[in-house]
Amino acid sequence: MTEFRKTTALVDEVEKGLKELQGEEQQPGTHSSSELKEEDIEQTVKKIKSWMENIAEIEGKMQGFIAKAEEKDPDKKIYGPGMIKRVKALAVRAEALRPTAEKLAADWEGAYEPILQKRKEKELKHQEELLKRKRQQEQQEEMRLAALRAKQLAEASLREAEERRAEEEKKQKELERKRELELERKRYEEQKIKLKKEAERRKKAQEMSSSEALQLMRDSNNEYQVSRMLMTLRTLIANIVNDPGVKMYRRIRQANKHVQSELLRYPGGEDFLLAIGFRLKRIKVDDKEPDPKLVLKKKILLFYNTFAPHELPKVDVQRVVDFFAGGKEEDLWDRLRKKYGKSEEDLPDTFEDDKNGQLFYVLDEPPVNERGRWQRWFDDLKAVKELIRSR
Repeated sequence: MTEFRKTTALVDEVEKGLKELQGEEQQPGTHSSSELKEEDIEQTVKKIKSWMENIAEIEGKMQGFIAKAEEKDPDKKIYGPGMIKRVKALAVRAEALRPTAEKLAADWEGAYEPILQKRKEKELKHQEELLKRKRQQEQQEEMRLAALRAKQLAEASLREAEERRAEEEKKQKELERKRELELERKRYEEQKIKLKKEAERRKKAQEMSSSEALQLMRDSNNEYQVSRMLMTLRTLIANIVNDPGVKMYRRIRQANKHVQSELLRYPGGEDFLLAIGFRLKRIKVDDKEPDPKLVLKKKILLFYNTFAPHELPKVDVQRVVDFFAGGKEEDLWDRLRKKYGKSEEDLPDTFEDDKNGQLFYVLDEPPVNERGRWQRWFDDLKAVKELIRSR
């Protein structure tokens, strides 16, 4: 629908509404106006205001239509004779709308004024009633507060007696708390000294040779105890020497009942582990199945950081993980082996220390690619194995 047609339709709508309103029998100022309801008058006033807004919109659009209809320049002229005629006819109708609407507005707003006045008086009366009710409530509140103050005064003496008794109890508890704090301080100092001695002992044990640690075991225990300790150590060391790449053989849980009863509870047991390279660490143990993609990503990052750090910035690690995870891992390691001469089995074995984890005695394996260092580490283990086997 064109803009002109929309405007014409709007003029039709307003004309129709004005004519219907003029044709109604009940008009303000007539003999039947007393029968008009307040709601009807209010709705009619709102309707007239809406039409006045429509008339303003029509007048604005008509200015544009008339300007185009009165254009003299042939190059700019866009309306033909028929259209010009329709515009002029519509302009006449549009001009007649405002006077009619203004007259109706004046009549109906005059009828609406008493209604507004009546509502204001009603609202004023309502406010007066609210004020009166508020004053009554304030008086009641004052009476309630007076009674409350009397009750509070009566309770004050009882409360003072309770406070005196509570103060005595507080003093007694404070004395008890001071005694407990003193005991706690003594226990803390004792524990501090104990931990310091443990730290010094462990540090000294780490500096021992395996022979010195073995001699400490023999000097601190009877033959039966030493035999039990050596039997456990032989098993632990043999497992590592036979399979140095197996992580679980190089990680001993401190809380392991068998290791505790056969080795760690005897003097020199922990010292021997520390002397041959074990270190006490906290390791987070996750019982959940690890995410294969996350595991593969960590391995890839470790591989490049270890064997080809200069290549890592060029590699889209996440893209590699997404492509090879889920059954293609062997293909990935074969490609890396062909390119760099290293693969998954060459990755260094590391244990991450975690303050929230469990305590383990951990023997870290040197990186396999550092052949000289790794071989010295392995030869030392074999020497320890021979040392405890011959005793």
